[in-house]
Parts: sequence; structure tokens; C-alpha cells
Amino acid sequence: MIHRRRLALLPAGLLAAPALAQEAPWPNRPVRLVVAFPPGGLTDTFGRMMAERLQAELRQTVVVENRGGAGGTTGTQMAVRSPPDGYTLAVAAPSTHVTAPILFPTPGYDGVSDVAAVGAFATIASIAVVHPSVPANSIAELVALAKARPGTMNFGSAGAGGSVHLAGELFKMRAGVDIVHAPYRGGALMLADLLAGRVQIAFDNLPQILPHVRSGAVRALAVTSRERSRFAPELPTMIEAGVPDYDVTAWFGLTAPQGTPPAIVDRLNAILRGMVADPAVLARLEGLGAQPLSMTADEFGAFLRAERVRYAEIIRVSGARVD
Repeated sequence: MIHRRRLALLPAGLLAAPALAQEAPWPNRPVRLVVAFPPGGLTDTFGRMMAERLQAELRQTVVVENRGGAGGTTGTQMAVRSPPDGYTLAVAAPSTHVTAPILFPTPGYDGVSDVAAVGAFATIASIAVVHPSVPANSIAELVALAKARPGTMNFGSAGAGGSVHLAGELFKMRAGVDIVHAPYRGGALMLADLLAGRVQIAFDNLPQILPHVRSGAVRALAVTSRERSRFAPELPTMIEAGVPDYDVTAWFGLTAPQGTPPAIVDRLNAILRGMVADPAVLARLEGLGAQPLSMTADEFGAFLRAERVRYAEIIRVSGARVD
């Protein structure tokens, strides 16, 4: 037992040590949400939606940091390598966390095994379209045309490794056709050439391409998802159109560096799941042509692993690469 007289002789710093060692509850400073693409795209839009809700729920500033470059690997690598303290998060998409780490020779991260999966948020289908100059009114007619003209038709994408690119590669595999990939530095550039007829085929994200389908600037043939889209219910799925085992959608979620405390991951996951149950958020997703996607952290982790296996096979068989 330490008597009061002896206690008084102890150094003041030693008495204060336990109090100083106690860290304030998370989060006690701004949180950074990394978007691995420039502002304005779908990944950025969904990232800002998540940041807005996180800031309100956590009662702490959430700063969106756009860190583009190298197909999304620059920003994602930075986020993955950050301290696992809950103060750096990353928007996850197929290209950033699944395909780019496979396609790029030195991405600097794995994207699945070296992250803490937080949760999913939204998913978007694509639409297989052709320029009106292409004499095909169905997927079957497009397949027949491509087989009659091997290597002479092209399909555009916003860049190597994204869902739009790999949707085309999967079409080549499943339909047995030879069409040439034409990668662009962004969806807007690809769309401009598609509308001008310099690109004949595209498997573009529904929100970007649907207005041009409605205007007649391009002809829609099918949706790339396993189920029909409620945004274009008249369009068959690729499977219904005769392309077996075809399913490619873009999805968006949230990850943290591996080793982030489970309590923080669970809290972030609860916020995401609350978002996709909120009618106001659902209305915003509807306006973007997106559907909500809700998973526990464990479910999202299993989903990422399954997506990696699936896309790795598409990349291996198709020979897709980064030019």
C-alpha cells in the first residue's frame, strides 16, 4: 500500500501517464475517403454520397480526396498502405480492387487480401450497344456479323481493366467472336467516338449510355446483368439473348486498410447499410440508374474474393492486358 506521504513524492509525470495514454474515441479528427479517379465520374459521385452520410453519422469531417492515375491503382495503393486506424478509407470498385491489381505488373497492392472489407453500396448494369451504322438489331445478329468479319469491328471502353472493358472481353469469350478492344482515357472520350461511329460497339454503364439509347444515337441490344434492369425492362439480358453464363456489373463499396479495428469496421458497415435502407438515398440511386447493394463486412469480403477469382479467369482466358 502506498501511503499518502510516499505518493506525494512520486514524479508528477508518472502520475499523469495513464491519463495521457488514453486516446480519445474514434473519430477525433477528420477522416479521409480516397477516390482513385478524378472528380465527376460515377466512382466519385458514389464516394461523395458515402462521405456525406459518414460525416453526418460520425459527427466528424470526412474529406474526399481524388487521387487518380494508373487505372485507379495510384490512389488505391496509397489508401491500402495507410495506417489501419480508421482515418483513411477507399471507395472500392471492380477496377480498383479486383482487376487492376491483376492487370498491372506492379500495382503495389492486392486489393482483396490486404484490405478490410467494410461494405457494399450500389451496383450498376451496362448496356451492350452498337452505332446505328452497324447492321445488327440483336445480339444474335451482332455475333453473326462479328464472325463474318473477324478482327474488323471494335468495342470501346473507358480504359483497360474496368467493367466496361471486361464486359467486352467476356462477350468475346462466351460468343466466340474476334472484336478489337479500343481503350480510351475516360468514358467521355469513348462515348464521343461511339456517337461519331468511330467505335462500333460498347458495353457502357447504364447511366451514361441510356440517354443516348433513348435519343436513338445508339442502338441497345441487351443488358449485361444476370437479371433485366428495371431502368430498361424492354431489353433482354445477354443470357436471354443467347450468350451463356454472362454477367458483368459495376459495383461500389468501401474498404479500409487491413488491420483496422473490427469495432470501426462494424460501425462503418452499419452506416452503409442504413444508407441503402433510406428512401432519400434510394431515390438518389434511382436517379443515377443504380440499385442498392447491402452486405455485412464478412459478406463483402467474400464477395471481393469471388469477384477476384471470376475476373482473373476472364483476364487469363481473354488475354486482356494493359497497353
